[in-house]
This record gives sequence, structure tokens and C-alpha cells, in this order.
Amino acid sequence: MNHYSVIVFDVGGTLLHRDLDLLARAYIDAVAARGSARDFAQTCAILGALESEMPARQRQRLVSLEQDNGKAFWEDFYAEGFRRLGVNADVSVAVNAIRERFQRGEFETLFDDVIPMLDALGARGTRLGILSNFSPNCEDVLRQVGIHHYFSFFVVSAIAGVEKPEPRIFDLAVRAADRPRAEIVYVGDSIFHDVEGAQRAGIAAILVDRQNRHRDFPGARVRDLRELLAL
Repeated sequence: MNHYSVIVFDVGGTLLHRDLDLLARAYIDAVAARGSARDFAQTCAILGALESEMPARQRQRLVSLEQDNGKAFWEDFYAEGFRRLGVNADVSVAVNAIRERFQRGEFETLFDDVIPMLDALGARGTRLGILSNFSPNCEDVLRQVGIHHYFSFFVVSAIAGVEKPEPRIFDLAVRAADRPRAEIVYVGDSIFHDVEGAQRAGIAAILVDRQNRHRDFPGARVRDLRELLAL
């Protein structure tokens, strides 16, 4: 593999994931306030299955560019969690509360491999950047989880006005990196948004596939971000 002087990362699904335990408790509390109860493990399983559908759902819409940071999309997404839990009552207040907590980054947590990988790459002097389909508070969320300082530039779709896989947003990352495209590699968990988008912009890409869902993927693939060190 080529030597890359700059590694650019996606955020959601690559560095961060939703804390399903915390999210499940929010749902269970909302259901309890309506005089009912739900099993914690089952709620986690239902929300986890819904979470796995996120790439396909976002493929159909430019969520971060929609009105109010995709308010309608997220309200429907979180309402679907209640529907799958068998709650048919009006849950609009609970849905809005969960969405607002999500916007503040309260449900976001780091994958276990992120800090060790960032520390090791930082020790090597590799320049790191962010390119993400995310609301305008992306940098605030990264500060909240303690990794903002690792990155030297940030390209955020809601601020840039363009989303992956559109090549123009990758061009913005190239400008921010101020290095030739051949020295830049993009790392993300979506074949459609991340890998194909980067390749269309003339940038190499590595797929993060922690769940081993893409065993036959023909390109560069890692199941743990620490594998980037060997590459």
C-alpha cells in the first residue's frame, strides 16, 4: 500500500457510534411515563437493528442539508423505534426530547479502537482530518468525546453545503489537507458514501467493516482501526 501522509476519517459509524444502552434507557423511561414497560435487552436489540438500517436510510436523503439539521428525518427515525416497540400512542414529545439529546451528542460514544489508533498515528506524525456528513455541531461533539485535538482540519457537510458521496466535498478535504491526492486516504464505514465517494474524487479509501458484513469487498478493508497501523 502507498505511504499516506494524511488520513481523513468519517465520524458516525467509523469513530463514533450510538450508546444503545443509554438510548434504550431513554426509550424505556418514555414508555414507563406512559404507564407501560419494555424489556431492556429486547429494546437494545430493536434499536440496534434500526441503527443498522441507517446507511440505507441516509442513502435516500441528504439529511444534514435538510431543514433544521434533518429534523423531520430524525423525528421519523426515532418514532420508528417506538413503533417497533409496539407503542402506538402519541410519542411526539418523547421523540423530540430524544432527538434533541442526540443533537447534543449525548448518545454518541467512541469505538474502543479509536483512541489507541489515534495515539499511534499521532506518534508517527501522520496528519489527521475529518470529513463527515454531520450537523454543524460536529466539532463540539468531537470535543465532548475527547478526540477533537487529534485532527488538524474538519470538513462538515452541514457547513460545506454538500454531502458525501458528492466528489466536491472530498475536494474540500484535499484543499484543507494541502497535499496531493495520492498522499491522502479516506477511512469510513459506508461503501456508497465513503469508499465510492472518495474514489470518484480520485482519493484512495479504506472500508471499516467491524461487523464483517462485506467479506467479499475487493478493496482495502479493516475490521479494527488499529489495523490501519499495519497498512
